Amino acid sequence: MAMREDSDAQFRLGYRLAFSRNRASRKREKAVKWWRRAAAQGHTRSQFYLGVSFDQGFGVRKNLKQAMFFFKKAAKAGHPEAQYNLALGYRKGEGVRKSKKAAALWLSKCALQGDAQGQRDYGVCLFYGRGIRRNPAEAVRWYRKAAEQGDSKAQYNLALAYRAGDGVCKDATQAAKWFLAAAKQGHTKARNWLKARRSVESGQIETRWANLPESWLCLDLADR
Repeated sequence: MAMREDSDAQFRLGYRLAFSRNRASRKREKAVKWWRRAAAQGHTRSQFYLGVSFDQGFGVRKNLKQAMFFFKKAAKAGHPEAQYNLALGYRKGEGVRKSKKAAALWLSKCALQGDAQGQRDYGVCLFYGRGIRRNPAEAVRWYRKAAEQGDSKAQYNLALAYRAGDGVCKDATQAAKWFLAAAKQGHTKARNWLKARRSVESGQIETRWANLPESWLCLDLADR
């Protein structure tokens, strides 16, 4: 089927070659070859995996410009992970010209598809006004969506918003709830907040929090 230019079959063959359970059977260069053939026919997942291949140097020489080329093709077809990766490229200027506006645009598209990372990072754009008009209340709405999906960084950001009253009414109980949720997943700064709180009675929480290091007040987002 793959030889008959069936793009789905070509993608599946490439996937098996790339991710075979038997490491000795993995043939990354051949996988890229099949994904190229499928991508040329507009196969979205193949375009995404080609982007990943060029981004990581997986079966091909690393080339960020080519990575973003294929991520953009997949992103335009509605692939959420490709949209997210393209946004990161624009945010950092990797493989494309740096553009906060373009990064925010693609994060918004990703977020609207329910991707937790996209929702969280789009929230950060809204909170700081990066590439889009600043809107803390809208930022909190997107943090919440991602936090409810279990994203620890979004949970931490939501906790900070409740602690400071940024974009939402100040609420120590809600802040503690989301710090705890993030801490349970191993978020280091959230754990630090909880450690600082342990020796303090509930009525003194705000006093203790006010004295914590400013370095703990930075919103969290993904790094490429």
